[in-house]
Amino acid sequence: MLRALAVALLLSACTEATARGFFSTTSSPDSTWWAAAQACRFRDDSTAALRLAHGQRLDSLLTAVLRLSSDPLTALNPAPEGVLRVMSSDKKVVAYSFAVPLSSGDYAFFGQVHAQMGPITTLTPLTPSPTFDAFTEGDANHWPSGLIYSLQATTYRRTTRYHALMFRPHAQQAQQKWVEPWVFGRPLRGSSAGAECPPLPLYFGARVFALKDFAGEHFNSPPKRLLLRYAPEVSASMRFGKSGNEILVDEVAPMRHGRAGDFRTYGPTLAVDRLLFERGKWTLQPVENP
Repeated sequence: MLRALAVALLLSACTEATARGFFSTTSSPDSTWWAAAQACRFRDDSTAALRLAHGQRLDSLLTAVLRLSSDPLTALNPAPEGVLRVMSSDKKVVAYSFAVPLSSGDYAFFGQVHAQMGPITTLTPLTPSPTFDAFTEGDANHWPSGLIYSLQATTYRRTTRYHALMFRPHAQQAQQKWVEPWVFGRPLRGSSAGAECPPLPLYFGARVFALKDFAGEHFNSPPKRLLLRYAPEVSASMRFGKSGNEILVDEVAPMRHGRAGDFRTYGPTLAVDRLLFERGKWTLQPVENP
């Protein structure tokens, strides 16, 4: 009975501060926290409003527990069911994301970035931007939102650059996968190794793509991200190759009766495009057969 009451109180807490009051601040999440997280039915409750409320509560629970962890590599491993937990290839950054199904085939996305930057552990909540394109500037408060399913660190001229692979599903409109450059700033002034996970300046999008055309879109100026868009009834792949310096992308084109530029009608062909990172830029290599 007491545990059930504690879980009910946690589920009523929509803020990080309230959620933190119900579990130990000196250890990993206890059974009460996990029960509350599992009770957040953000994928299968009866209405979009209820699913969204569950998603907001789960986001608060994640924030509360991650702020107390000084080791991103071990925190919340594994993550609650339905939450993607992705570690960067250099094992310095861990990204969390999940999607709440809404109405008309759309989704609401939630995300957090837990990182170890020198002696400081940081936690950066991500606030979704409602719309974006290949040229939109983004930051932690204007996140080109989606599911983060891969995160690669690449070094060029002694500078580490991060690129995420993202997925935005949709049941009725064009789905999207894309390459998202991440640019980290320095920890905010006043942060220290003893502080509770301060946020880290984080910017999305960068002009690191040296190509004029990609996946049915032509660019008159360098894009800040590369979008792969395709029909809701098909799937297409975008993945890092064996080397972190390459990305393999299914080539897409209009399917039968489809029109150029109407990405709701695009589907994969039998070819694979290869993006190669050289001298700080991504270039498109000749099409390869899979």
